[in-house]
Amino acid sequence: MGRSGTARFLGRIWFRALRCEGPALPSGSCLILLNHPNGLLDPLAAAALLDRRVGWLAKATLWKILPLRPFLSAFRAIPVTRPKDGGATRETILGSFRKVHEVLARGDSVAMFPEGVSHTEADLAPLKTGAARMALTSPVPLALVPAGLVYGDRGTFRHSVLLRLGTPIPFEDLAGQGTSHETVAALTARIRAALQPLTLHEADARCLALAQEVAWLLAEAPGARVDLEALRQRVRALVPRLAALSLGDLSALEGRVHEAQAWLRSKGLRPDQVGHPYPAAEIRRWLPGAALRLATAALLLPPSLLFWAPYRLTGWLAGRFTDEGDQTATLKLLGGAVLFPAWAFLLAGGAGVVWGWRMGLLPLALLLAVGLGLPILERAAEDLQAIRGFLRRRDPAVPELIEARRQLLEAFPDLAR
Repeated sequence: MGRSGTARFLGRIWFRALRCEGPALPSGSCLILLNHPNGLLDPLAAAALLDRRVGWLAKATLWKILPLRPFLSAFRAIPVTRPKDGGATRETILGSFRKVHEVLARGDSVAMFPEGVSHTEADLAPLKTGAARMALTSPVPLALVPAGLVYGDRGTFRHSVLLRLGTPIPFEDLAGQGTSHETVAALTARIRAALQPLTLHEADARCLALAQEVAWLLAEAPGARVDLEALRQRVRALVPRLAALSLGDLSALEGRVHEAQAWLRSKGLRPDQVGHPYPAAEIRRWLPGAALRLATAALLLPPSLLFWAPYRLTGWLAGRFTDEGDQTATLKLLGGAVLFPAWAFLLAGGAGVVWGWRMGLLPLALLLAVGLGLPILERAAEDLQAIRGFLRRRDPAVPELIEARRQLLEAFPDLAR
């Protein structure tokens, strides 16, 4: 079966770049296990990237949110009543298990988040035992597939996401041992051990944060389109290396990295622009396309400003109703899905009353034009950033940043590409 068309459509709107890495899903029944760092964006991103349609386990309280019900149906969601939400009984839990097993028995796949909660913590949350119990009581053989989600900037519209699939988790030796506490705990531990390396989660929060900062400083592409698989590999390689440093060396490295970040912010530059030579041949190739994109962006800018109000309101409402980073993107997506069409129809109604029904169609056409022209606006923003980098190329601090980068690569040579 193919991917969810709804997920692909919404994913292409929200994300600028979607990428899947790792081995293909095995044929037949699969139980796909993912980390959960970004609320409802997690199933959206994964469903858009998986090579088949899957059923999704979702907390039963989501069905109380009326606007979500069509999406829950489109995602073939299976409700689960969690004890923390109240109302969970042995019957409701067994009912959810039966629905999952029915899907698996048809040779289809189910995806779930074994942490049981979306969060912004550095490490994976303690895994619930449901995934292990579902696998051990499955009526048919299945593949237990770990998958990690990595975001470029999880709370920001039009950034990138990576789905990193892992190899199936072996559990044949446990399959015939029932669901004793020891067996379930052993399989849950295997799930955690297989899932964590596919993510940017780590128990040592300090080393993880510094590893991500260093990895971003070594990035070779704009933040919205950075190679997240390379970033993930660098972070995973850096964490144990940083953990082995003395506290003094770790603090000194943090200081140098933070100084570099502060300078980049003050100059408005990306790490990949520092030291770039901007050769004449490259500029000649870039210039015609950049000129065309900037001219097109200038034409798209006035209609884009018509929709500045719902854009700002969506961001304001998301910040107003949550301070949790894992929920920001969810609120922005849901708010934008309501506010942008409502605003367009409001403008259409006003234009229709004042200038007639034909002119009333103009705001709707402009919204479509802005949506279709969004990639051009994004590329034009990158062109402006490239111009800024070119103008700053001889800043007196550039040699120091280049030397700092050289020292990082010398200290961690396996990070060089």
